[in-house]
Amino acid sequence: MARERHALAQEVQTAARQALGAEAGDAWLCPLWATLAARCERLPFDATRADDHAAALWLRAGRWQAAAQAVQRIESWRRIPAPLAWMLEARLRPGGVDDCWALLAELAWLAPSRMEALLRHWRDPLLLRLHKRFEAEFDADAQAADMAWFPAWLLTQTPALAPHLAQAQPGQHSQAERGMRLMLELLGLERQGRHRDIVQHRRALRDLHAPLYAAYMATR
Repeated sequence: MARERHALAQEVQTAARQALGAEAGDAWLCPLWATLAARCERLPFDATRADDHAAALWLRAGRWQAAAQAVQRIESWRRIPAPLAWMLEARLRPGGVDDCWALLAELAWLAPSRMEALLRHWRDPLLLRLHKRFEAEFDADAQAADMAWFPAWLLTQTPALAPHLAQAQPGQHSQAERGMRLMLELLGLERQGRHRDIVQHRRALRDLHAPLYAAYMATR
């Protein structure tokens, strides 16, 4: 299976793109990817050979529902970077980002570099604009793990996302996750007008992460 995948991804895809153009060549390959995915359906998930899993192959075939179903058969898929990224892509491709914010947050906390790579790969206009602003405006020491702070930063710019991001399942209790939870609490307190609690939560946010606190206060 791995040899066939490699041949499709390298030799056949290259030839198809040269003959038909990138878009048409990839479309011509979709049935071949689907055939290979169907043959891999019963193979268990192996993190060392993730690209050979049926979910990854269904994505290459453009079969979003089949990819999502394959991911759901992986135990604890929301705790593993590759399946979580596959599910996020499987839901984003046909329906857009509206139903994907919670998974986006979970992937940003679990595997920030993978989240950043997927944002660039998806080319979703809204996400690209937000990511560009995040890179330009948010100072978090310029490290790869900065992307983990993207969900919390989103709430400083678009509080209306709070109900969607609140659905994110608890992760590894990282500082970035704590930052988003604090932002959710702050937004709730502001709606209720609980000024004393707001002051306390703002102080906690400042102590947790100064760049996030600065981004939040810039909108107040």
